[in-house]
Amino acid sequence: MDDLIYLDNAATAWPKPDNVYQHMVEFYRKCGVNPGRSGYDLAVEAGNILEDLRKRLTSFFGGDGDAPERLCFGYNATDALNLIIFGVLSPGDHVITT
Repeated sequence: MDDLIYLDNAATAWPKPDNVYQHMVEFYRKCGVNPGRSGYDLAVEAGNILEDLRKRLTSFFGGDGDAPERLCFGYNATDALNLIIFGVLSPGDHVITT
């Protein structure tokens, strides 16, 4: 597969870095459930993992980690833009994008 040139990164990121695969395998082997769906132990653990990720990403992007709930995840760019447009902006707001 050395001759493969992958140019479809707008659709998904492939191949992913090895540490992404390692963390995903670890998550699915230890927990592997949806966070916030119920109060059982694995769901709580998944929620804790997600909360920790939000704090780490907030800090990584220059925040102080005190408001991780302000970080949201989208399925893709279209979904993320719709979350912003319909969830944050109000009629009359001005947006500039490139």
